[in-house]
Amino acid sequence: MAYVPTIRGRRLARELRQARERCGLTGGTAAELLGWTQAKISRVETAKARVTVGEVMELCEAYEIAGARRTALITLAREAKKQGWWHTYLSVLKNGFSDYLEFESEADQYQSHDVHLIPGLFQTAAYARAVFHTSAILRTSEEIDRAVEARLARQERLTNSERALHVRQIIEEGALRRVIGDNRVMRDQLHHLIKLGELSNVELQIAPYLSTNHVASDGPFTLLNFADYPDVLYVEHFMGCQYYERPEETAHGNVVLERLRGSALSPPDSIALIRQVTREMPDETEGHTGDT
Repeated sequence: MAYVPTIRGRRLARELRQARERCGLTGGTAAELLGWTQAKISRVETAKARVTVGEVMELCEAYEIAGARRTALITLAREAKKQGWWHTYLSVLKNGFSDYLEFESEADQYQSHDVHLIPGLFQTAAYARAVFHTSAILRTSEEIDRAVEARLARQERLTNSERALHVRQIIEEGALRRVIGDNRVMRDQLHHLIKLGELSNVELQIAPYLSTNHVASDGPFTLLNFADYPDVLYVEHFMGCQYYERPEETAHGNVVLERLRGSALSPPDSIALIRQVTREMPDETEGHTGDT
């Protein structure tokens, strides 16, 4: 199986490249100093190969890194090998989504725009189950149960008092009015959305039907911000997902999100609209299941 770096592994690779550059060493010079090949230095610095704790110690010696900085790099190398909670759910995750969860688990801020559905980070178990029932990759009730478990486990950072994820979420009004499952499922989902929208670490905005801003009408996307790693832009589509990490790409994502926020309702007005949609829902009419 090809090596897939964790976010800590990516961070370690970046730190090691910067350490070499601060020493004024080229990749070739560093390789010669260590008795490695230049290709190995390149693989380590681009997170294309796993780097061991022993190799990090060698690099620290070559780059004259000592004290707290050396300890931090060695700790990062140890943590880079650890697998996240989502690895037990790989069989029920959309292609490429485990990589996204790796990024999200380390992010400090999550900024997102969703068009057709309540986003996964805010879904109730019943709503998620109704969505998964239409999935092309989940074929059994056991698989759906596992996918729901994974979705709920992902949400724990919303209420984690030690390291809560700061969330700025924009949802199109249509997602509130599109009944997924049935009216009871949808009503419970909207109540849950209100509850989460009132958390101190969550900024929830609804883009109303009357909004004239259509800069991101193609589909959902998420921008993840980190304290000590470059931003990551994640774009989801029906075949999987795509990541963008170049500064000009993530900067464009920021611009689009700012425009969407400017035309969306304020957080208090958004909560008011969700309450209104809840009141307008009929009790007896059943809805339909949605797409993934």
